[in-house]
Amino acid sequence: MEKKNIHIMYGFVTGIIVVITSLILYITGLMFKGSYISMISMVPFLAGIIMNAMAYSKANDGFVTFGNVFGSCFKMSMIVAIVVVVWNVIALFALPEMKTKVIEMSREAMLKDHKASDEQIDMVINGMSKYWGYMAVGGAIFSTLLYGAFFSVIGGAVAKKKGENPFKGNETM
Repeated sequence: MEKKNIHIMYGFVTGIIVVITSLILYITGLMFKGSYISMISMVPFLAGIIMNAMAYSKANDGFVTFGNVFGSCFKMSMIVAIVVVVWNVIALFALPEMKTKVIEMSREAMLKDHKASDEQIDMVINGMSKYWGYMAVGGAIFSTLLYGAFFSVIGGAVAKKKGENPFKGNETM
């Protein structure tokens, strides 16, 4: 029996919700208040993964394994990553002040740290400015897939599983 895949719909919906949450955090200024507040956008991501895991198990009558559920959830994470990357590319052009704010926050953090000289800080800031687009897209891909893998483990653990279908091999008789 072919496993029913539902990760595409859940991935797009979750990706859009994550983007909207991030946009709200940006508009309200909370994105730049502290490191943990910006993580609020991961809450809908985790919720989407868990809902995907449970729906995948239900769609397949519970005849799934941890690996099946993990795979569905990670595929969903890849779709979320695509949505987030598309948003980041749009934001590069639509919200150029975001780049300025992030670079200024980075400069302030490095100055507060006192571990780098002014020349080193300027060099890092110039590199960030020059390669901002690559860093934003690469960071979005890496972080979304990293969190997606971790959340997929959680999704695989919480979904109801009966194991493989015992009648799977008897279809040819």
